Amino acid sequence: MKSSNDCNAISNSPSIISASEEFDYDSAFHINSGILNPREQEKIKQAKVVIAGMFAGGTIAINLARAGFTKFILIDHKSHQIDDMNRDIGCFMDTLGRNKAEVIKEEILRINPEAIVKTYIKEINLKELADLIQESDVYFAQADDLAFSSKSLIIAQQRKKFAISFMPSGLTGYVIVLHPELTYLIDPTDLFGSPKNLSYRELHYFLRNPLNRCGRRWHITEGKWRIDWFNRWRNRQVVETQLCPNVWLGASLACMEAIKYLIGKWDTVTAPRMWHLSTAENKIKVERFRRRSWLFGKFIVWAFSIKLFGIGRRYQKYTARRLMRELEEMQKQENEGKEIKLPFMWRHLI
Repeated sequence: MKSSNDCNAISNSPSIISASEEFDYDSAFHINSGILNPREQEKIKQAKVVIAGMFAGGTIAINLARAGFTKFILIDHKSHQIDDMNRDIGCFMDTLGRNKAEVIKEEILRINPEAIVKTYIKEINLKELADLIQESDVYFAQADDLAFSSKSLIIAQQRKKFAISFMPSGLTGYVIVLHPELTYLIDPTDLFGSPKNLSYRELHYFLRNPLNRCGRRWHITEGKWRIDWFNRWRNRQVVETQLCPNVWLGASLACMEAIKYLIGKWDTVTAPRMWHLSTAENKIKVERFRRRSWLFGKFIVWAFSIKLFGIGRRYQKYTARRLMRELEEMQKQENEGKEIKLPFMWRHLI
């Protein structure tokens, strides 16, 4: 681990503080005092944050460190690859091949050399994660594995922990905030119309199934995905498309929810209402997932499950054929450089 002296070049300019300057917490975060009183800043300083996943989680960690948070547990077994460059705050040419959590730890210590940062760089299971969540004051579920993040949010609720998850998709995204004082358990997948109470394995399969992925039309309508990319994603050939400003914006909103909760000064957003980003449409709202999309999702899951006379299987095949025709037509329009004309159901029913 490099020290702050190693990480910063010493400037000869007298107007710039040199790397040999001793760190002082109060001086570093003094400007916060225009908003936060000393007691509130101390709550931030003493709070323990657990973050699983360093994609948007890395941005969250850096934001929190610059707000004065000092105690972190960072979890990610993956290393930076070249295609992380467009969105990961810790991805640089000189960090390629390095573990994401270790890179973010070093960046936090460059901000605050006195911070206490523990990393877990091996893949962990939900039981192991549950023990770490128990240690937290705030938990962020940011794993690339959406099923893993969803199940971990249920664990956090069971442990009465404040939990947050930002799920970006292209130029849209949702920030879910789960308060420990909720009177009932919320399954995150249910917020979006997917089946609830699935096991991890069942949910993992459901979310990766190409037919189920076809139904996530909001990636195109709100996320503004190109049809070609959506088709390749549903066939598991590419990851979800993202743009850095949208990811970092949502991560910042997630950080603000943690700050509001810890200092107890302003109301937090609480599920089932969520932060909803639609940056291409110049909108950031607090609202539930669109009702008609939720109802359609629930209907499809129910219809597919009907066993009588094979109705569910037949409807599944019909739906798959219809979706493929719609996507092929939109793909053709995209290839010809035309404006994409969304089918009637996409615009009015889903």
